[in-house]
Amino acid sequence: MNVSTSINVMFGQGPVASQMKRVYDAGFRHMDINFNDWVDQKTGNGYFPCSEEQWQDWVQSSRKFSAQYGVVLNQAHGPLFNIFAEGEWGDHLREMCAPTLKAAAELGIPWVVFHAGTAEGDFSSPKHVRNLKEENHRFFDPLVDLAEKIGAGIAIENMSDKFSRNHRGVYCSHTGDLVDLVDSFGSKRVGICWDTGHANLEGADQRKELNRLGSRLKVLHVQDSDGKTDQHTAPFYGNIDWDQLLAGLRDIGYAGELTFEAQMFIRKVPVSCQDAALQLLYQLGCELKRRFDALPAA
Repeated sequence: MNVSTSINVMFGQGPVASQMKRVYDAGFRHMDINFNDWVDQKTGNGYFPCSEEQWQDWVQSSRKFSAQYGVVLNQAHGPLFNIFAEGEWGDHLREMCAPTLKAAAELGIPWVVFHAGTAEGDFSSPKHVRNLKEENHRFFDPLVDLAEKIGAGIAIENMSDKFSRNHRGVYCSHTGDLVDLVDSFGSKRVGICWDTGHANLEGADQRKELNRLGSRLKVLHVQDSDGKTDQHTAPFYGNIDWDQLLAGLRDIGYAGELTFEAQMFIRKVPVSCQDAALQLLYQLGCELKRRFDALPAA
């Protein structure tokens, strides 16, 4: 298990290569490219590079850095939005999903994380859940076809009911719905991303839920929280039982990477302290890896 982080910890602080260099200097040799950062922001000159015609130049700068420094680009995050969102902005982000997969394939990134679409309704009703599943297929089926053709992978992420209005329900917050959706594609190019913080919001027994995922689990978003809000902070700064979570990963023979999505641990400290905070995040990852490696094999 390698220690990795999304480079979103340094987003907004220079070109992508300079962000990656700061992450590298903190100790990380495996990195997650959060394409969302580069497609859903606007500048005076339009969208960020991933949205423009010259987006492949941006991809090449990432490829050049990874080759020069021996960095493995292990996963990515696609546009972050409700795929059912209406209006110009929703249309724009939907259009960016295919280029995101293509960019990942060019960079050798095996898995791109997406969120399932959701809508308010009665989540105790099988009909509502079934309708959401069908609507998600309408969106994802063409992307799965593309992933099959170009050798990319789609990892659908667990969510939390606490993200909905009055906590009434969000599709794929519950492991059963997530597993059902992923299995329904019948494709080795579709798997699961487990966000530890989202699971904590649900009050999940993470070892038990990871065992339900089994080999469907392809990538992780590692973050901690108090279980009340989605805090995206570092391990041991919230109330997740990391030893039990790691035991769950060992139970299922997880062979992927431990990838942080703990950007708020970095962004909340003064800029002058962010490199030191990033170094601490790496060391915390090494501690989790040490504990994982010490567990008996499944």
